[in-house]
Amino acid sequence: MFFILLIVFVLAPIAEIYVLLAAGSAFGVLPVVGACLATALIGGWIIRAQGLAALEKARLDLGAGRPPVAAALDGALLVVAAPFLMTPGFLTDALGFALLVPPVRRLIARAALREIKRRIDRGDATITIHRP
Repeated sequence: MFFILLIVFVLAPIAEIYVLLAAGSAFGVLPVVGACLATALIGGWIIRAQGLAALEKARLDLGAGRPPVAAALDGALLVVAAPFLMTPGFLTDALGFALLVPPVRRLIARAALREIKRRIDRGDATITIHRP
């Protein structure tokens, strides 16, 4: 866990600053700032469109009596993508845009569900449903 925190809070920002400085010296400050703003705006627009599609899928699933698991996971991963896209920098933008690709989201969702199932099977986690 220490190494994950080290990467997230120390190494990732250093790498992001390095890439921004390198891009700034290669292309100039204004194009880099413009690119950061453009990726935030474009990413926000895509997240909105895909989020609305996930909500519609959840509505259709609920209407058909199915649990909206895929739509909920899609929505959750879109929520994770948003701060990556809104954070200035090209590395975070790459992560954010990767989460906007539906096959990538499905791959991550399957891995997350496998991990949750593994933890439940081991007894490390439980799921409780409260009904009114």
